[in-house]
Amino acid sequence: MKLPSISSRPLHRPEGYSLIEVLVGMAIFIMLSVGLISMTFQVRTTAEENVYQNTALALGQAYLEQIRSIDFARLRDVALATSGSDTLPLINTQGATITDEGGGVLTNGEWANETVMLDEDANGTPRQPMTFRFRPVLTDLESNTSGTASGVEITVYFETTYNYGVTRTYRSSLRTVRSNVPTY
Repeated sequence: MKLPSISSRPLHRPEGYSLIEVLVGMAIFIMLSVGLISMTFQVRTTAEENVYQNTALALGQAYLEQIRSIDFARLRDVALATSGSDTLPLINTQGATITDEGGGVLTNGEWANETVMLDEDANGTPRQPMTFRFRPVLTDLESNTSGTASGVEITVYFETTYNYGVTRTYRSSLRTVRSNVPTY
């Protein structure tokens, strides 16, 4: 008895992909691409915001430290002044004395501002401006019951406005106490 021969040729040989398979594959590819592009823009936005906010925080901390370095008696005089005659001798990032927003001397509770350039181009031209506003507020703290300690609370309120396609404003404050009691 002779067995039937089995052909090695497939019964049905596909010639390519159907239109539906191609469309489904393209739809999946487009969805993945849109998701990756969206994630890339979100990561960049977050990184840009962090640069601006960290720069604002560093500037606020720098002004707070300048105020802390002022002699305690002078700080207390500035905190107690009601006429606004006592000034805060602060220096900005360009090395100039800071003035209030009206161009006058900076006193307790007055707003001051400066524009800080965060980057420069290949030619060394500054770019990427950030507007930084701050307001130092000094408050005299009551002496304790023994009358031996007193202090000045220093608060630096600040805000920064930046634009990288969308204008945003970041506000915060830093607070510390400067005392005439030595700490060892």
